[in-house]
Amino acid sequence: MARPSPLEVYGLLDKSNCGDCGYDTCMAFATDLLERKIRIEDCTHLMQDPKQKKNLKKLREMIMPPQKPVRIGVGERELTIGGEEVLMRHQLTFYNPTGIFVEVPDTHGDLAKVSKYLTEAAVERMGEKLTLDGIALRCVSKNAEDFKNAAKKIAENTNLPIMLCCLEPEFLIAAATEIKNVKPALYAATKETWEKVGTFAVQNDLPIIAVSPSGDLDELMSLSATLQKLGSDQIILDPGTFFGEGNIKLTYDNIQQLRIAAIDKENENAGWPVMGVPAAYWTQYDIEGDEEEIWKHKYQEIIMASIMIAIDTSLIIIHTGQEEEDIWALLALVTLRQSIFSDPRVYPTVDPGLYEIGEPGPDAPVFVTSNYRLTKIPVEIDIKGANLDAYLLVSDSEGIGIESAVAGGQFSAGSIAESVKEFNVFDKVDHRILIIPGMAARLSGALEDEADAFVLVGPRDSSGIGKFIDKQWDPKKYMKEYEERKE
Repeated sequence: MARPSPLEVYGLLDKSNCGDCGYDTCMAFATDLLERKIRIEDCTHLMQDPKQKKNLKKLREMIMPPQKPVRIGVGERELTIGGEEVLMRHQLTFYNPTGIFVEVPDTHGDLAKVSKYLTEAAVERMGEKLTLDGIALRCVSKNAEDFKNAAKKIAENTNLPIMLCCLEPEFLIAAATEIKNVKPALYAATKETWEKVGTFAVQNDLPIIAVSPSGDLDELMSLSATLQKLGSDQIILDPGTFFGEGNIKLTYDNIQQLRIAAIDKENENAGWPVMGVPAAYWTQYDIEGDEEEIWKHKYQEIIMASIMIAIDTSLIIIHTGQEEEDIWALLALVTLRQSIFSDPRVYPTVDPGLYEIGEPGPDAPVFVTSNYRLTKIPVEIDIKGANLDAYLLVSDSEGIGIESAVAGGQFSAGSIAESVKEFNVFDKVDHRILIIPGMAARLSGALEDEADAFVLVGPRDSSGIGKFIDKQWDPKKYMKEYEERKE
């Protein structure tokens, strides 16, 4: 199915340019609707005007991706998974990053504490706050009342989306009834339980996971078709997660077959988010041994989780991560996810400008870098790590890194000189010294002329800034050389 154009979307809007959605024109709304920055529901005319009912239906069908999106939870932490249009991110982009859920047993000694920890767990990286996406409550007690009470306790202590995991339909429905207002996902509908669980999910507008414990994709497709006939439009597919010799390949292949069937072949039964459960590792092995062996098991689980993120699995459930000592696992996964799901069409940028680091005085060094976010932020971190009070001049390189921008002309003597003038750099210090990255060394001569400055070539990698300043920073010496050159 060809991707619709903004003009096609615009043709189904009322073209009033009312501005109620926050956009000046309906065309601007259409463009951002295609880019998933807004939702159809943001157009009040479409949603409320009975005359627009046919157009609303056509528009929903037009913009619906081959892998349908599913939302779990409510409020600011609501999670959207699936909704992808391509198999490989370089073809367009991936829109919805893999949701990472941590499983918690209903027998956990302090459900309130673990819920709050997982809710607040965060890693700051490259200017972004990376967090977990949900809690998967697992029925280990085999007791309906305990499972229901545990669900209630978690819902009281988190605003993260919740997945209720129980193969006893009566237990699952009882717990879901208790917290249905927060829209939990129900795990799972099997060939034995689909009718009870599916009917409840449809009646309460809840997402439901269809699972084939044996990894039989034909069985899974049959379940998907049956749940759709029942009225469900919020289905998540779990083809099973298997460990051991040959089984990682099986798990990988099953996920990819579902994604290919949905996105390339537009199979309606496969056209849903796909999930994996790396936490299943702990039920498929006899976990014995000393602490070192336990860490090896954790490592194997995180390897599987990483594989799943790398192939755009819509949601994963992990076991390692409940405790603060396992923050390394979360760091690895959210960092990988950040890299995989960056938009290849957009250079990640920061605003050009003169940034103060620490409390720079009149003799503080002035470092120059590009406005590529993954360059600027590491440079800033390394300056702070060296305990320096300095200025960081960020020049507009169109969001391209130093080496490429120097080669392409986006990071040039002229553009840096313009930044020096625009941000009044030399009004802040008592010298005219600029420190440029080692990768931009060839700009030094031209920059001295363009910016009327003394240019120092710094290290190629910002991790060497501390040593560079210790050995070479002598503003009086360099200003003397500058004055001699001027004469």
